[in-house]
Amino acid sequence: MNAGEGRRAGRRPGIRSVAAAAGVSVSTVSRALNGYADVNPDTRRRIAAAAEALGYQPSFAAAMLRRNETRTVTFMVSKPWTKFVDPFFLGVLDGVELALSAQGYDLQVVMARDYDRESEVIRRAVERNRSDALLFGRTRPEDERIDWLEARGFPFATIGQTLRNSHSWIDRDHVLIGRTAVERLAALGHRRIGLLMTPLRYTYSHHTREGYRAGLAAAGLAHDPALEVECFLSRRTGEEAVTMLWTAGRPPSALVCGNDMIALSAMEGLQRLGLVPGRDVALIGCDDMPLAAHVRPALTTFSQDLDALGIRLARILLQRLGGDPTPVHELIQSRLVARESDCPARLPD
Repeated sequence: MNAGEGRRAGRRPGIRSVAAAAGVSVSTVSRALNGYADVNPDTRRRIAAAAEALGYQPSFAAAMLRRNETRTVTFMVSKPWTKFVDPFFLGVLDGVELALSAQGYDLQVVMARDYDRESEVIRRAVERNRSDALLFGRTRPEDERIDWLEARGFPFATIGQTLRNSHSWIDRDHVLIGRTAVERLAALGHRRIGLLMTPLRYTYSHHTREGYRAGLAAAGLAHDPALEVECFLSRRTGEEAVTMLWTAGRPPSALVCGNDMIALSAMEGLQRLGLVPGRDVALIGCDDMPLAAHVRPALTTFSQDLDALGIRLARILLQRLGGDPTPVHELIQSRLVARESDCPARLPD
């Protein structure tokens, strides 16, 4: 009986039918459809084609009962910069959900309302047995959340690194971002370049600063620690940093900003001081949030394919769920989007 006859007879095709059609064992079908990494790609494609032709729908409920699985992945997001959803994580979540749903997983999102509660939120997600794995970002150089998860053997992956880097992660190359931004501004004639960085409690902030300092050295520019300002997660943080730098005297002619929110806030601060961003002071952001192209001047910043990042992050986690304990480390390259805010240095009057 062929696949069409089976459907007309009203019988629901089972996993044995798929195995017979693909010429493999039942266990191979099960492992292929559940995303295990030890199945040959050609075999996986053959099984998928057979399952589609037969109209086979695996019983995820039965699988959950057999393996004590929830078939759910939890993504913990930290409190966003503003009352709106963080545009970076919103883009990543779209890609994560797409890749997970293709393997029969649901995605649930939980929010940690403040930095100190992030560990508590992760422990609660694990101890209540409501998900099979965890994803989160904004990792720390020494991260107790990662230590706790590793000690329990609970599957997880992160956006971001630690000093130890013993777990699976994906990250943007923030060292290269910082260096590229400084080298671009130096090529435009700037000699005093400031850094408005995200909080140093996060690993990526250290990487951005490392790249910034490397860029200064490559351009033959002196490093002035007074031009490095740590900015915290509030809407007006860039404005406050600008006020401090210009009040102290010998301000920079250009600013590298750890993200677009800092850059946009810094623009407001410059305007309050009677300066024109993109003419009197150059700025470069990072993230390419949707607003960046529509402010005036339009913000020069670094962009990346967030959907693709999310898809790859989910696949790294699926590999872990499939039984492969090998840590995966991937750096994603960002693209400089040149707009109007990174102007040449003004000549002295």
